[in-house]
Amino acid sequence: MWLTDALCRNDKLSAVCCQHEQAAAMAADGYGRVNGIPGAALVTIGPGATNAITGVAGAYVDSSPMLVISGQANSRILQYQKDTGIRQKGTQSLVLGNMVRDITKYFAEVMDPADIRYHMERAWYEATSGRKGPVWIDVPIDIQNKQIPDDMRGYEGSCQEFSPVDWDRIKEIVTSSNKPLIMAGYGVLSAGARENLLSFATRLSIPIVTSRGGIGAIPSSNSLFVGRPGSYGDRASHFAVQECDLLLILGSRLAQSTTGYYPDRFAPNAVKIMVDIDELELDKSDVPVDIRIRSDLKPFIAELNKRSSDWLSNDHTDWVNHCKYNKEKYPVVLDSYSKEEGINSYYFTKILSELAPDDSSVVVDTGSVCNIVSQTWELKGKQNYLISGGLSCMGFWASSIGVASCEKTVIALSGDGSTQMNIQELATLKYYDLPIKLFVYNNRGYMLIRHNQHNYMNDRFLGVGPNSGVPSVDFSAVGQSYGLPVVRINDKSEIEEMIRKVFSIAGPVLCEVMVQEFGIIAPRISSRVMPDGSLRAAEFDDLWPFLDEGKLDG
Repeated sequence: MWLTDALCRNDKLSAVCCQHEQAAAMAADGYGRVNGIPGAALVTIGPGATNAITGVAGAYVDSSPMLVISGQANSRILQYQKDTGIRQKGTQSLVLGNMVRDITKYFAEVMDPADIRYHMERAWYEATSGRKGPVWIDVPIDIQNKQIPDDMRGYEGSCQEFSPVDWDRIKEIVTSSNKPLIMAGYGVLSAGARENLLSFATRLSIPIVTSRGGIGAIPSSNSLFVGRPGSYGDRASHFAVQECDLLLILGSRLAQSTTGYYPDRFAPNAVKIMVDIDELELDKSDVPVDIRIRSDLKPFIAELNKRSSDWLSNDHTDWVNHCKYNKEKYPVVLDSYSKEEGINSYYFTKILSELAPDDSSVVVDTGSVCNIVSQTWELKGKQNYLISGGLSCMGFWASSIGVASCEKTVIALSGDGSTQMNIQELATLKYYDLPIKLFVYNNRGYMLIRHNQHNYMNDRFLGVGPNSGVPSVDFSAVGQSYGLPVVRINDKSEIEEMIRKVFSIAGPVLCEVMVQEFGIIAPRISSRVMPDGSLRAAEFDDLWPFLDEGKLDG
């Protein structure tokens, strides 16, 4: 009550009122990612707080700075609940600490108004320092309306301790390499180290691959960009990883979705140097790493760029050309996709990517859409690219509300299932006239699950479409009911015309794209059928459709 009134009275802050606390948390997450400073979500007691948890968990695993402030019951009631362990004493009140401490960098209950400065300053420090992430402050209603003293204690922060760097050894390894490769993760973007990384890579002619979170570290048109390896990756980047003799891993936690099913055989021929700000990520042993360096990537890459100005390295021309050849020989979007019946999602995404404004931000929801778009999208200009990486949360398109604060075009891409997870936020788009173009890939259900049940469950379908428990929705009608301009693309012959129409309309637009219900999702890491009928996961550079089975056309 009092927190909301304070926000209303503060003319230096502007509020965007979401329809659901999950969306508010996701919007704060999106704001934090594109601006580098925490977005803030204000939520109410009980279910308001628990509704925000999913968005906070996503920000935590994806290292996004954000602040949640929640209202709470009277401090005496809260303290009684904590002391006794009673399930509940006050209406809607819940003790939040045990629920949110493991998904935040800092959680505090403000039980004394004299502590508010300390909690706020520490929360801001934790959210923005080291590996960034969400923080949460819970404020009982009686504390909200208290006067604060002038002599409040503050928080000064602490010094980060990083690994010493043997620059002579780094120089020797890098300059003697014949097939060096950089893997750029989200840490590069979070640290604001993109330009220094590109300068270093260009000077020494070192190709770059990016993890899903690292999409945006290098424009797709850059001659050094190879691709994006992973469970749904591309052949050129997988070949490069397995062939390189040096892999410089910058700000990537080497998740299984990046390294595949045999992490011990990831980049087997390479000296692997991993630089990360999180010691726990460096301590993982599933991928053998030769040199582990704990460091803030911004000063590390800046120093690497500076020192390499006079390094004399081997000629990497043949290596760069080899990577480029594989990229051209094995494109993700095949020519045949444009000739298929219905709208192939890869083909549609390719055209949308070409027509998207250079300064737009791209927010991609999870599921098949995330895989297809992340494989296909040609990043250009100053585009930002956001996904729900670690949590892979449906409804993530709502983070575009926070991204839209930059007042440039925001392109939100979502499947029909994921769109419904936060469909109430269409009202927010309309009310605030946000520059969000929401493209709904309508494949009448959950295509990724449909594929899995087809491939592994002998077509025993449940919960994937109209014939198995999930009704189809007319999103054009839904958009109209919220008062949004609506565009529907039914045929591939009208794709370009309709996309141009979407971008010609000021403010929010919902564009429903009627894509194939059972379109291909490839290339991908899959399993091979053994002579005895058993399945065995294929090697990292052996993507499906398997080349030795002649299933690829280009």
